[in-house]
Formats: sequence, structure tokens, C-alpha cells
Amino acid sequence: MKTKNGILYALFPAVITISLYLVFYSRIETRPSDAGFWLIIALGMSLGVALTRLFQLVKEKNKE
Repeated sequence: MKTKNGILYALFPAVITISLYLVFYSRIETRPSDAGFWLIIALGMSLGVALTRLFQLVKEKNKE
């Protein structure tokens, strides 16, 4: 049960950020002065954190 919760918590920030990106896609501009630019950066960061956590979970699972 811990691994299911671990995967859920690892993917939660990425899912939230992706959903925000999809909702506001038509309003996003890539200029650094716009909020959309920061949403795109947050999307990349949350995907990086989620992938890192998933790799850690797989490594811990293989160690057991």
C-alpha cells in the first residue's frame, strides 16, 4: 500500500500543473513577463520532480 501512495504523491504535482496548463492553454504566452511563462516553467519542474520520485520508488522496490 505504501508504493501506491508513493506513486500518487509523486504524480500529484505534475497532474495539477498539467491540468492548469490545459485549462489556460489559449491564454498562455511565452514572454517572460506573462504568468503563462511561469506556468510552463512550473510544469517542467513538477515533471522533473515526479520523474525523480518515480525513479527513486522503482530503485527502492528493486532493492527489497
